[in-house]
Amino acid sequence: MRKVIRGTVDFFKILIYCVQLLWTTSKKYFLIRIILNIVSLAAPFAVISLTRSLINLLARNSSATSMPGTAMQAFLAVSLLLLGSNIINQASETASTYFAGLHRETMDTTMKHLIMEKAAQLDLSFFDSAAFYNEVSDASRNSPLITNSAFQAMNLIRYLVQFIIAFAYLFQFSLILPFVFVASVIPSTVTQIKQVEAIYGFQRQFMSEERKMQYAADVLLSREFAKDVRIYNIFPFISKKFLGIWDILFSKKRAISLRYTKLLLLLSALPEIIAAAFLFLLGLSVIRGAHTIGDYSFLQGIMTQILGSMYAIISSYTQLADGKMRIQNYKKFLGFVSNVRTDGTLELTKPFFKVEFRNVSFRYSENLPFVLKDVNFSFDSRQKIALVGANGSGKTTIIKLLLRFYDPAEGQILLDGIDIREYKPDSVRRRFSTVFQDYSNYAFTVRESVSLSDVSQANDQERIMDSLKQSGADSFTARFPMGLDTYLTRRYDDSGQELSGGQWQKMAIARAFFRKADIYILDEPSASLDAQSEDEVFRMFQAMYAGKGAVLISHRLSNIHLSDLILVLDNGSLAEIGSHGELMAANGTYAHMYRLQADKYSQAQ
Repeated sequence: MRKVIRGTVDFFKILIYCVQLLWTTSKKYFLIRIILNIVSLAAPFAVISLTRSLINLLARNSSATSMPGTAMQAFLAVSLLLLGSNIINQASETASTYFAGLHRETMDTTMKHLIMEKAAQLDLSFFDSAAFYNEVSDASRNSPLITNSAFQAMNLIRYLVQFIIAFAYLFQFSLILPFVFVASVIPSTVTQIKQVEAIYGFQRQFMSEERKMQYAADVLLSREFAKDVRIYNIFPFISKKFLGIWDILFSKKRAISLRYTKLLLLLSALPEIIAAAFLFLLGLSVIRGAHTIGDYSFLQGIMTQILGSMYAIISSYTQLADGKMRIQNYKKFLGFVSNVRTDGTLELTKPFFKVEFRNVSFRYSENLPFVLKDVNFSFDSRQKIALVGANGSGKTTIIKLLLRFYDPAEGQILLDGIDIREYKPDSVRRRFSTVFQDYSNYAFTVRESVSLSDVSQANDQERIMDSLKQSGADSFTARFPMGLDTYLTRRYDDSGQELSGGQWQKMAIARAFFRKADIYILDEPSASLDAQSEDEVFRMFQAMYAGKGAVLISHRLSNIHLSDLILVLDNGSLAEIGSHGELMAANGTYAHMYRLQADKYSQAQ
């Protein structure tokens, strides 16, 4: 009993949530649809009542050679009222379809935007989790279905009112029949709900497999993989993976659906049998003279309303019950809270500040080893520092912690002696501009791609041009036929331009230059550049650094020897720290790495 009560309470909570979604998405469309629903609800009953009056009028005068004047006037009036009711009914349904389409489009877009907004608010730790991708996939895939559930909530309320009215009419003729009708639909309703729960539970269970199917499709449909697909002829391999997963999932889902469908075929016939039996008995009553032909027509119409409303209630309830699980998971996704503290209230406003890592340790999850262990160092925001070490030594992790993508597991990061978590995250991030090794390529225009780092200045064309020049990207963007309004890639525009890896990297560097920051972070900025372009970029960096700070990660030690401070990381620990001269004099790890690279360059010459 408790389970039933709890389930009923949960259902009504979801019903209320759906109505709130409809209201908050568009108050205008919501109110218009409520009015149209009231009209659509009243019109059929008006038609049924008027039809009974018309039939009874005709039956009373069917034996007369001519219809009396008063009867003729009544006949004409009822006919016109019936015509008007039918026209209003049809017009309201057409208008309802139109406004429902607008409301649905608005709601779909709003829900997708909420998912995008939530994903943008969460810290990077969520994106390290396969479980989170399952939740994102579930929320994205189900947002149209949740919209449908919200619409079904309105339909459920409408059809419940319709059923209650029809139930009241039928109750006047039979005290038992309305309750028999209700009882007849309970078995099929329960079965449909169980079927929905079983199918959605199956989808949740095999969500990772469905994502694998989608990834296989993306590989074949994406330009990113198009060359490999053709040169290595990997379509058969991808196709086999795609269809292999589908075969397994489809067979399991088909078995679940078939099991419930067999039962539903039997149970869904009960209401029809009861309705047919009632109408047969009513027909006998008309023959005996206990009821008029108009009564038969009226009750047949009421029966149609009851059956139609019951089926609609079952359908709406089932879809809403299906949506209940989806909505609960959607609400769960929107309820995710970042692990990174975002409740800081301080603004980082000073033009220069000191950064200190004090006993900082970090790991990406409690099940993984520490990436950083007890790291201590400090620098001034005007200094140029370099991070050196083998892949996986923790260089990029230091950057991610500094930018508040994560919080330390142990220790503190201090800005002017205050824990970085006491500052607003955006206040800290605004002071930096970055080029990551895994920089992003945007299929926007040149203007948009550069100004993304400071969209408030997107109309500053001189600044955009200067950033392109600083990065060396002007050497190819100047030749584009549409100039700054040229799309990068031809994904959305046939006149767009395709870029090489080095050109994409120069666009990323231009984007970093566009933001007027205090510290520029460059994570392997020359990885895709040839030797000449690399030399040009680093000369540009040196000019840009005047009066600014920089954090540079590079495996090419010749690029960083002029840094004020060099940090040598080894397996997550700070092995050495000092200037180039100091580290060379210490004759440790850095000196060994530097001489090794110098020897290779000299041998190549």
